[in-house]
Amino acid sequence: MPQSDAGRLHLPLAGLRERFRRTAVVLSTIVAGPLSSARDGISRGIIRAGIPVNAVTLAGPVAASLVFLPAYDGNQPLAGVVIIVAGAFDLLDGAVARLSSGVTLFGGYLDSVVDRYSDFAVLFGILVYIDRHWDGPPRLLYLILWGLSVVGTSTTAYVRARAETVIPLCKVGFMERPERMVTVILGLLSGNLHLSLWILAVMTNTISIQRILYARLRMEGGQPQGQFWFWTYRRVTAPHFAMCTTFILILVLGHYLSPRP
Repeated sequence: MPQSDAGRLHLPLAGLRERFRRTAVVLSTIVAGPLSSARDGISRGIIRAGIPVNAVTLAGPVAASLVFLPAYDGNQPLAGVVIIVAGAFDLLDGAVARLSSGVTLFGGYLDSVVDRYSDFAVLFGILVYIDRHWDGPPRLLYLILWGLSVVGTSTTAYVRARAETVIPLCKVGFMERPERMVTVILGLLSGNLHLSLWILAVMTNTISIQRILYARLRMEGGQPQGQFWFWTYRRVTAPHFAMCTTFILILVLGHYLSPRP
């Protein structure tokens, strides 16, 4: 292709990326504005009530463990609502600490540890659902996917933490904790938990492998070439917006291609 043609082709692609970026910013602003106001209002109420910030942090896994009840009954949408409520505590503890000037090193450490307990409470709730409500070959398949999701969820944070004892930062990969929680919530709300398991099983282990390879590259003095494989795109960028949109469509409509068990 002549260089001039390649340049003309590049311009529409650049314009498309910019439109994606602007759309992501607008949507994020529309959603984040009211949520931030509500979060800060509730946080101020918690502060006035004299509830310690660490108590708010510890309430997260307690709320997440309630997912066992709708999971046992086979109610996917209600399980999704429970996880949304549990996730609210994860948002509130940071806001309470910030608004009350109560940010501490231990608070950040406790929050990170408690997040792991919340993650596993949700995963074991999913296990209860699979064990009680799916039978035959699909049950075995999704038990395997559940196991892979547990492995990926466990190693993602550890690989990063261990790497950062040697290199400054190992924050690469798309499927971090917020994306994992949204994947589970959307799958449950739409009745497509099986699609959430496919995405978690693949993407959580992909991000662990990405971080291992990235850590090796940096430890050997190399620099990553390109952003996609190591996924260093921040949120509210065109690539992140496009990836999120793709997974949302899969979670909401994917049962037409992959029937529910």
